[in-house]
Amino acid sequence: MDLGPAGLLLACVVCGFGLTYLCGLELVFEERLFFGAVVGAMVVTLSGFAIASFAGFSVASVWMGAAIGLALSAAGWAHGRRRVPVDLTGVKKRWARPPWLAGHPWPLLAVAAVCGLYTVRLMSQAYVTTPVGLYAGQLGVWGDWAAHLSYAGSFAYGRNFPPEFPIDPGHRLGYPFMVDFLAASLVPLGASLTRALVLSSGFLGLVFPAVFYLAGLRLLGGRAAAAIAVFVFLLSGGLGFLYFLGDLERDGLGLLSHLPREYTHIPAQNVQWLNPVLANLLPQRSTLFGFSFALIALAILYTARERPGWTPFAFAGVLIGIAPSFHVHAYGTVIALAVFWALLNRRRAWLAFFLPALVLGVPVVAWMFPPVQSACEAGQPCILGLRVQVGWLAAADGAHDSIPWFWLKNLGLFIPLLIAAQIGLGRSAIGLHFAPLWLWFLVPNVVLFHPWDWDNNKFFVFWALLGSLLVGDLLARLFRAGPRASAWAGAMLVVLCLSGALDLARSLDYRISANLFTDTAGVRTAAWVRSHTDPRATFLVSTNHNQPVSAFTGRRVVLGYGGWVWSYGLSDWQAKEDAVHRMLQGTDPQDVARYHVNYVVIGPQERAAPYSANEDYWRGAADLVHVDGPYLVFRVRPG
Repeated sequence: MDLGPAGLLLACVVCGFGLTYLCGLELVFEERLFFGAVVGAMVVTLSGFAIASFAGFSVASVWMGAAIGLALSAAGWAHGRRRVPVDLTGVKKRWARPPWLAGHPWPLLAVAAVCGLYTVRLMSQAYVTTPVGLYAGQLGVWGDWAAHLSYAGSFAYGRNFPPEFPIDPGHRLGYPFMVDFLAASLVPLGASLTRALVLSSGFLGLVFPAVFYLAGLRLLGGRAAAAIAVFVFLLSGGLGFLYFLGDLERDGLGLLSHLPREYTHIPAQNVQWLNPVLANLLPQRSTLFGFSFALIALAILYTARERPGWTPFAFAGVLIGIAPSFHVHAYGTVIALAVFWALLNRRRAWLAFFLPALVLGVPVVAWMFPPVQSACEAGQPCILGLRVQVGWLAAADGAHDSIPWFWLKNLGLFIPLLIAAQIGLGRSAIGLHFAPLWLWFLVPNVVLFHPWDWDNNKFFVFWALLGSLLVGDLLARLFRAGPRASAWAGAMLVVLCLSGALDLARSLDYRISANLFTDTAGVRTAAWVRSHTDPRATFLVSTNHNQPVSAFTGRRVVLGYGGWVWSYGLSDWQAKEDAVHRMLQGTDPQDVARYHVNYVVIGPQERAAPYSANEDYWRGAADLVHVDGPYLVFRVRPG
């Protein structure tokens, strides 16, 4: 790793470690390290964004943001100066004691090592440059990371302040973009755009399992329960492994070297619960922040609920208050769950949480919120403008599954075990505090909150994330209940995790999962555009998600991939899509001025159907300023 990007990520850790001394709780060294890495990354990123918004984005603004974060953390370091030696002594004692003694943190090491090895391997093949072109090593990288390249590039190369969608100019950037601004901050320090995404995802991906374990340890009080919960979630899947057994019987052991398909996502069988690593953490990079800060805040609030003082509530409130631009659904989850917790634990100290959480967070949510429009369609039942679809995807796309069967094959034993855990915990503190989470399962089973029905997963996944803690606790109790119960617990754990484990193993098989993202000439053309055009220029290109100018230059395009724009709730994308076709074909030159087009790119994607770009028209109507193989760049003449 280059020294510049490494230095910024190290500054995040140092900043966050110091800030944890302001949380009002006696955290252990490991919590300060891993919780602090997330908190520090949020503070440094937000500080850098604030500076760049007023002074412009540059090396200086990046380091100034880091300096502000470190300056803020100085108050924590000063406050905890007497605690630092105690923390260092404590960590030495914990790791020096025999691992079989209570309190030894070996499960943290096991979780971090297993998950860390997978993360490093996955990130190492995220993008691979070959003589043919740039390959993406996993489908989520090939697909979703193209949007993140556009967003991060718009900050790094495109002066996108205040942020708007570079793939749909004129609309505020409603996607939680701070994870991409963190990536963009690594570019002026020496990282390429693709490497910046890898480094930022890798950093947060290495931290998340430890955060999950440590938060679970604080919430559940048991090492085994917390460790099991991490793998119950990260290896989540349903009964898809039964199809694997059928494939194994048909094709033999040879298929183990190249698994033929995913087993947590088989649309033909209506198996829709793609493993959370592959559905959320990898492609939706903002969840790396969202899952982590939600767990940190809830662990702090749960610990503080019966302790004197308001400081932990205020710390969690500020953390959540700055969170919406990092992950909106996590922000809403913590706020809503905290309302239930405050009703269970009526203290004035809760005001110290809600005041900063709402005052800081609600304006950001309002700014990011897409234009309000009804999601109702003719003939469909609606509630307050939202579509009603009972059972989520149980009866979608021609499927006819009953709701219980749909969820059984998609999540296996997870729901029965979660129900058993909830009943077993009864009116205990943890049971009562997590009972409201069933609303995150029940309500999205009735109402669709997004244009794309699959996106209700963004609510279900928080129910699964936190529900995994209760399932982990139940299985840990069974493992302690004797040989027979242990055998049952082991078998149930295999059923819970086998499908997800198969898919995660398959994701590391580069020969199966790699896809060409763009050819070498496309990469060179994007580099030329970055060097020779105005950062705020608008380009007319195809709407393919992997169009190289859209992905790698940070420039605005008339319209990017329509599926993303539609899923964000923006309503005018179809008209823009039609205009892109007409302009590339040269049949409606008036739209060129209407959409403020400065450059036109004609490459393999633009020549193909349905765009069918008219190269001869543009040779006469604009100035050819760059040629690289099949890629032509035209500058639109003024006036």
